[in-house]
Amino acid sequence: MKTAEIASIVEAAETDGLLSPEMEFGTAFRAAGKRRRPITEESLRNVASAYASAGLLGASQIATAEMLERLGNAPRNAELAEAVASGLPQDILEEALRQPDGFARTAEALRIAAANNQPPPAAVFSAESADAEFDTLLLSALKEGAEILLAQDDLAPARTACRLLDVSLAVSPDGLETDLLSSVAEAAGKSVGDGLLLIQGLGAAVLSLGLSYDSDDGRSVAAAICALVKAHAAGSSLAASYASVLGLEARRATSRKSCTVAILPITDLADLMPECESEGAGPVRTVLAYSDDGPTLARCARLAISRTAPESLPTILDRVANCGGEDLEAALGADRLRDRGFSEAALDRVTRALSDGLPLNAAFSRWVLGDEIISEDLKLAPENFDSDGLALLSAMGFSRKDISNAEAAVDGTVEDVATNAFRQCGLNLSVGSEAELAFAMACSEALGGQTTVRVNGRDGLDLADKAIEAGLSALLIGIRASANEEVAERMDHILSLADELAAEAEIPHESPQSPAIAGHGPNARTRLPDRRKGYIQKASVGGHKVYLHTGEFDDGALGEIFLDMHKEGAAFRSLMNNFAIATSIGLQYGVPLEEFVDAFVFTRFEPAGAVTGNDRITKATSILDYIFRELAVSYLGRDDLAEADVTHDGLGRGAGDGTRETAEFTEEAAQLISRGFSRGQLPDNIVILDKKREEKLSGEEGDDETLNAPAYLTDACPNCGSFTLFQISEDGDAECDTCGQELQDTSEVPS
Repeated sequence: MKTAEIASIVEAAETDGLLSPEMEFGTAFRAAGKRRRPITEESLRNVASAYASAGLLGASQIATAEMLERLGNAPRNAELAEAVASGLPQDILEEALRQPDGFARTAEALRIAAANNQPPPAAVFSAESADAEFDTLLLSALKEGAEILLAQDDLAPARTACRLLDVSLAVSPDGLETDLLSSVAEAAGKSVGDGLLLIQGLGAAVLSLGLSYDSDDGRSVAAAICALVKAHAAGSSLAASYASVLGLEARRATSRKSCTVAILPITDLADLMPECESEGAGPVRTVLAYSDDGPTLARCARLAISRTAPESLPTILDRVANCGGEDLEAALGADRLRDRGFSEAALDRVTRALSDGLPLNAAFSRWVLGDEIISEDLKLAPENFDSDGLALLSAMGFSRKDISNAEAAVDGTVEDVATNAFRQCGLNLSVGSEAELAFAMACSEALGGQTTVRVNGRDGLDLADKAIEAGLSALLIGIRASANEEVAERMDHILSLADELAAEAEIPHESPQSPAIAGHGPNARTRLPDRRKGYIQKASVGGHKVYLHTGEFDDGALGEIFLDMHKEGAAFRSLMNNFAIATSIGLQYGVPLEEFVDAFVFTRFEPAGAVTGNDRITKATSILDYIFRELAVSYLGRDDLAEADVTHDGLGRGAGDGTRETAEFTEEAAQLISRGFSRGQLPDNIVILDKKREEKLSGEEGDDETLNAPAYLTDACPNCGSFTLFQISEDGDAECDTCGQELQDTSEVPS
């Protein structure tokens, strides 16, 4: 065969999908080029850890994306602080804040990254080293989703030239086209030189010829096809026993340098050969194909029925194509959907979506039903059902059991129709692992080895042991184990509690009896008002400047703190900032300030020492000691934690002038000034006049003239200097509304 002829045949085969483009072996098989090693306890533990870490990475990316999505497009700083305290990584938050629409964009990027995460490379071990003593560790690794190859021979280097040959496309309505298969195999073998030619589609080829995968005839034909491909691609002989099965003559081996023909289960077969309907020596897993007109039978399935029961093919094709309406009726019932507001237009859209092969959650999604139907007919918000139609069904009153049964019905209806049709034609699509092993052994014998079978984690290790004993290599594909029943029940309980807490968080806050000490609700978080009171205290502890900012609820109770230490290192400054956020969230969830004070006063670490800038605290054993002693003095009246005593009088005359006795902090004062700034007492330069007059005159019964006191006199009080004198009798007696001093005659007031 000349070079030009080889190129022409290869090009035509590639166009028809019979032959894949040339690629590196590493592209087709993830374990390519890896050196075999003996199985050890340590190596299996490392494999399990690598796959567990990969699983956790994907889960954390999805969880972080969900946290960002819950925040919305324009969250407030308080909501972001709460999210950081709940575990949102600061780096992710900074990235989301860095650009417009950053929260939605970052969440989408995280989901894409989680979907595109590449699993760790397959672990390759020597098949001879597989022993029962490692079964427990093997199973543990497979439960984490590990991919483990127990190889009989060393693998070719990853850069070796490689092609895939789909032998099922060499089957036509007239049978196996041996001339076509022979010429393509020979051209492919010469094109890869000393590379690899991997046979695919053996199960589909056997089915296309109308033979059962688990029959003797099926195994004989598959082995003969393998022998034919090897004879022409690798220049080996074609034994008479195999030639007679295909109606050919025996063939002698050639002396030319040949490629290697092998059977391997390819992980990404759909990407490399989209038209291939079965993998390696495995059976056909499904006979369904989907097109613009909905589900139909795959090529191999149509050929199988046309060879065994051609008269039934049109009926079967029609039944498969019209399964959408049956799916909907079997799933939920059209009448039940109409009763809940689904119009005929909505039902038609769902039926067509199911006919196209979409799953139930996609068929009832926003993108199928449309915003108009969801908002106007169903009276729901369309944006809540972008991709989750199951939530829409739940919102329309369907129970979890209804939805679960509907999913099972939709997923199985079309497949059941096809399976029953094949059973009527005498073909069996449900084959056991023993049949797969026998099929692979027949192919391996024809190839002289070079055959690997796929063993799923659910099949256990017995099939792998049998494959190794038969001289086959086994590729173990693990399935990441889902939560067991105990974990699932616990998660249900946790999520139920979370729903309760979320519901309680919506309950309006009732002001406690003692706001300076009590919390603001045992479970619900109380948000601070947008415009809030508080104070800023600047001080120096051991030579390190500390700025304490406080924020208060409407009733004067402490609700948040902020700590700034501008000249400290980034790590220490960030730690103090996050500590302040955690304390603030605790206060807003009702943790009493006394609990924080008892936990953190007198803690000892640097910086510590003399305190300057604070009129009540002169030394501290740490930053936290200073902060919580200051808060205790200001909000709890804990003078025992202060080293100095000062007055809070606005005029600065000390506590003995008579004005301190009634200078208690009132609810009216809480609306105007910070409780912490005044340290729980009312400064004497702030007077609530109407309140004070009402209290002083409430004891005088039946004196209407006294209750209607005249305006203040123009003279100042000789005792306190305030212009708050008012006349209390016709004789000219007066009283000061500020200090309470009584004057017998206004003529005594100096001019």
